[in-house]
Amino acid sequence: MCMSDNLAKVLKKSKLFAGFSQKQLEEVVAHLQPRPVILKSGDRVYKRGDPSDRCWLIQSGHLTVKRASLRTPFRKMVYHEGSVTGIQGLADPGSPRAVTMIAEDKVELIEITHDGIARMDKATQILLWQNISRLMLRKLSACLSRESLD
Repeated sequence: MCMSDNLAKVLKKSKLFAGFSQKQLEEVVAHLQPRPVILKSGDRVYKRGDPSDRCWLIQSGHLTVKRASLRTPFRKMVYHEGSVTGIQGLADPGSPRAVTMIAEDKVELIEITHDGIARMDKATQILLWQNISRLMLRKLSACLSRESLD
């Protein structure tokens, strides 16, 4: 399966697909069917309480998280090309989202659903789950650091 240069660039930059060979990236495109999503300022990527079933890779733009905190209900998120938001959709499909993610300006994303992971080659699945685990640990560590500083 042929993938666009732009999609290949974003997938290769993403820590979600760190260590993937070209063949494994083509497998991702074939089975996970990443698709582009463009949002305008104020659009929601996802809402608190929504069931999680997908994640997004950032291509461009800025996101703001709205959380259930009286002190700091909004927090601008700093993402780079290839960064992941909504990883919960791969790690724990069906669980409710804990926050609302809002486009601060025009945002270009690559949407990836959890459907199809089981159809990928076992070695590719293992590498993907290792990367998901690393991303989740980094996010947990960052949250714990911020909470201790707030």
